[in-house]
Amino acid sequence: MQVSDVHLHDKPRNIGSRMYAHSEDLLTDAINQVNNIKNVDFVVFTGDMINHPSKPLFEKFLKKANELKFPWFCTTGNHDLSAKNLSKQDFIDMLKKNTGLNSDKTYYSLKKENFVFLFMDGTDEINNTANGFFTRDELSWLETRLKANSGSYIVIFQHYPVVEPFKSNSHKVLNSDKYLEIIDKYENVIAVITGHYHATKVNVRNRVAHISSPALVQYPNAFRLITLKNIDEYVFISLKFLPANLEDVRNKSFHLINSVKLHAGSDKDQNSTVILHKPLSHELLK
Repeated sequence: MQVSDVHLHDKPRNIGSRMYAHSEDLLTDAINQVNNIKNVDFVVFTGDMINHPSKPLFEKFLKKANELKFPWFCTTGNHDLSAKNLSKQDFIDMLKKNTGLNSDKTYYSLKKENFVFLFMDGTDEINNTANGFFTRDELSWLETRLKANSGSYIVIFQHYPVVEPFKSNSHKVLNSDKYLEIIDKYENVIAVITGHYHATKVNVRNRVAHISSPALVQYPNAFRLITLKNIDEYVFISLKFLPANLEDVRNKSFHLINSVKLHAGSDKDQNSTVILHKPLSHELLK
């Protein structure tokens, strides 16, 4: 399960089509829906769990997320961190305390069967910008993980898309060329799954699916069920769109949003199966 851009807020006021006053209700609804789905391996929150950096607000999010019946993970978003109010070190310390996360960095990995999941961090806690940027050290770590797991399929979760769902100079990853240059070298990368743009879009570039997902706080107020299968030399990535059950909230956001099509995407962006021909060495798979 992927839930993105919750923007949990501590003030009961909506701003435009962003339903901040209902952010906790929307999160509760998403958690309840997920808990009623069988055989969920884990849940990923892809950034902007909270609307502004605040230890009490992040503590509130952690308490809510721990209502999930399944293991959960998260990536950092630009609204989550600031060196002054909720630093990367604070973020990691609070995650460790509340989830048992075994990492000293805001980027880390998880292996399940023949899939390796990487959780990346493109935030800048100093400048607090909406632009993403991946440090040299983190990109080096990324390449090391891709190389070390050449016999497994790689799925990357992060807040910032490196293939934009639409053009935005204020939101783009500033060194996306260097990032793409790395993943282009490795056949085992199958997907980069993101949020940030509050847009529902699926692009395939160089046989890698770039899956941008909607915001929970803003129309279409939805999240995704993602199913991965590997059969012979093919990988199947099935996407199922799950809107919040709070129809009055969704309708309110719908009538206030500037571009429904941009945020909600097409039927194919919402519900589809991406099929990738991805042969890996049988020797490596042993």
